Amino acid sequence: MSVALYVVLEQEIPGFNHSVNGKALGRAASVLDALAAEIGVQPLMEFFSASPEELVGFAESQGVNLKENATRWPTERWFPAEDGLKTVRALTQEIESKKVDQAERILSDLEEFRRVLEVAKENCVKWHLAVDF
Repeated sequence: MSVALYVVLEQEIPGFNHSVNGKALGRAASVLDALAAEIGVQPLMEFFSASPEELVGFAESQGVNLKENATRWPTERWFPAEDGLKTVRALTQEIESKKVDQAERILSDLEEFRRVLEVAKENCVKWHLAVDF
């Protein structure tokens, strides 16, 4: 199963395609978290959020009986694009200076995230990270 990380914008930006690949980031999530901790920036996964409806749908798709496992789902959170840019830029710089497996693919995904987050910042649009399984 392939995991991909992607950007969800709080609102659409007219004429802007905010899609990203994110598969290399999904495969390298633990390495990226370790690098973020090492250089003192917020890890990408700390930007993860989803709507309660999405969380319920995912839980049900995984066979979780919600009646037996009643829980209160967190509200969807949105983050300033600048916060994500700080992490993306720092991780890019760190990966460029170190030997990291699949560095080219990771850097390509980070570049896509940077592109989207810069446009989001210019348009005052918040974002969060999502995971596609």
